[in-house]
Amino acid sequence: MKRTIYLLPLLILVLSMAACHNQNEPEQGNNTTPNDTTVVTPTDTTITTTDTIRITWSGQSAAVVGTHDSVTVTISAGYVTVNSAVKDITYLLSGTGQGQLTIYGTNRHQLILSNLSLTCSDGPAINNQCKKSCFVLLQGTNTLTDGSTYATSAEDRKAAFFSEGQMIFSGNGSLAVNGNYKHAIASDDYIQFTESTGTLTLKAASDGIHANDALYFEGGTFQITAGSDGVQCDSTITIAGGNLTISATADGVQSDTANIIMSGGQLTVTKAGDKGMTAFGNITISGGTIRISSEYKCIKAGKKENNKVVSAGSILISGGDIQVVCNGTSSSGGGGGPWGGGSSSDNSSPEAIEAKGTITITGGNVYAKSADDAINSGGDMTISGGCVMAYATNNDGIDANGNLYIKGGLVYAIGSTSPEMAIDANTEGGKKLYISGGTIIAVGNLESGASITGGTAKQTTSWTADAWYALYNGDELVVAFQTPTKSNNSGGGHGPGGGGGSQKMVVYTSSTPTLKSGVTAGGTAILNGMVYYPATASGGTSVSLSNYSSNGW
Repeated sequence: MKRTIYLLPLLILVLSMAACHNQNEPEQGNNTTPNDTTVVTPTDTTITTTDTIRITWSGQSAAVVGTHDSVTVTISAGYVTVNSAVKDITYLLSGTGQGQLTIYGTNRHQLILSNLSLTCSDGPAINNQCKKSCFVLLQGTNTLTDGSTYATSAEDRKAAFFSEGQMIFSGNGSLAVNGNYKHAIASDDYIQFTESTGTLTLKAASDGIHANDALYFEGGTFQITAGSDGVQCDSTITIAGGNLTISATADGVQSDTANIIMSGGQLTVTKAGDKGMTAFGNITISGGTIRISSEYKCIKAGKKENNKVVSAGSILISGGDIQVVCNGTSSSGGGGGPWGGGSSSDNSSPEAIEAKGTITITGGNVYAKSADDAINSGGDMTISGGCVMAYATNNDGIDANGNLYIKGGLVYAIGSTSPEMAIDANTEGGKKLYISGGTIIAVGNLESGASITGGTAKQTTSWTADAWYALYNGDELVVAFQTPTKSNNSGGGHGPGGGGGSQKMVVYTSSTPTLKSGVTAGGTAILNGMVYYPATASGGTSVSLSNYSSNGW
């Protein structure tokens, strides 16, 4: 039965909820480019409304309580259509049923999801066609589910919870969204998850969360399972808080045309069939915790098409705790896959951290492991602070296709056997490795012709696999570290792969490095537990070190 309700002025409706604070209306989102420094900053996180309309579903029907002279509600079974010309009105949604809510309007509004379970078999569960801000407040336990196919419509509808306008989430409730058709949550503007956002469990045939103009994570707990990208935006993605756990068939987090900025929160990508975190533009990380396991790249900035770089995105890391492992395999030119890796059907360049432009690391803890280069830059690379471990099982630990500058911090790089190395600069292109500070441990040699100043480099051609070492600067203990589980220092080809050759261990400190092997180590464990820094060490045997020659292998 089809009913049309023309709503009269609302009497006073008392709700058991906290009042919200009113601020200025947010600006429309702006698309950004890698060279555009403009960042859309939402100004509103809450809204104050004076009128509330209740919509309650029960089975295949819906009921409405509340009226307003500028709102018209049409009901056909469980399908509810709202036409509104009023600003700052609340629609309180509850009940369990089959149907859909469609909203047409010209002003911002609020949706309160209060123990709502709504399933639509032929379209989005919530289809917000209003292009103004939609404030979404979560109360209790909520579930939205769309159909795997949609009825024909001229409207843009691409998610179980879809909005043409901005979406601003808050509330300590939970929301589960099943996007069977395409995305779980999508907006053609920006989406913001405020600090007060509760728990979201998203499953999608395509993207878990999809936005056009920007994405902001300031809070909330997210469990995302996606048939394509976990989180995708055509513009800038900002992660300042929240806890995101993502399993995606394609990318974990993707900014299609702009940048990713992370200053806090926790991002865990348990599975990415392609890249864990990728931006067409730049990636800037100043805080937060990152754990990524991916098949292709873990963290990638920039883009290459048809063997041509179309975006030389850069990576800047100044803080945070980053641990990324690339599971893709790569064949070795030396014959065989060292360190237990290797495959004839390898994924193309499965590097853990890659920028088509420059990489700059000034702080934070960074652990990167891959069969190919662990950390690779298309241009210059600079490390001046932080703790960095680059563990390559079949190529260079750290590889810069420009100059490579190590000025400070702790750098532990592990490379494969000759011709690969621990730390590599593009000498073939007239570039160079410059070392002027910091503490360095390199298993697999340094780039030939390196410029080494500001300290002393020593080497040994004999080291023990899977052993704990203590590195001292003179008599002062600097760091304790564990060597790789396999070695190839005897040159017999029985170590990491069948390529043969020998490996050096090179150490560098600001004064004179000394080394002990077989120590009992302790302290603060970092970099996937392979480093103690600050460290304690006892026992062990002194290692004979000789002056390092920068003439290569």
